[in-house]
Amino acid sequence: MKIELKVDPNIEEKIIIQTKELTSEVQDLIHKINNHKTKHLAASKDQKIYLIDPSNIFYFYTEGQKILAKTDHDIVQIKLKLYEIEEQLKNTNFIRISNSVIANIDKIKNLEMTFNGTLCINFKNGDTEYSSRRYVSKIKYYLGL
Repeated sequence: MKIELKVDPNIEEKIIIQTKELTSEVQDLIHKINNHKTKHLAASKDQKIYLIDPSNIFYFYTEGQKILAKTDHDIVQIKLKLYEIEEQLKNTNFIRISNSVIANIDKIKNLEMTFNGTLCINFKNGDTEYSSRRYVSKIKYYLGL
């Protein structure tokens, strides 16, 4: 693998990967680059504030007026709006699957097409969420389907 670096103070930082085929080595590199930017998110529960590593979150969702995050062991409240979470986690393993849910792709067990054109998304912890038809093509594109 060849690595080329160009330093130009007049351009915005970006990374370009050129390859013959998408190998597991290239996918690992992309994953590492994307997750390098990931920060901890502040979450609250029982009047305590926790710093949560996004890689431990299965999905973010709305319930009433609250934004909640489902982790391995708990459900915590996030003070950010879903669009703010989506912006902070842009170019990571999180993708919007409906107006009210942002899912961690690494925590998905499988996807099922439903009769009405949506996707049933089954997570590794046993939870299930449904995509909106509006987001199905974006999800398929993101997953390379």
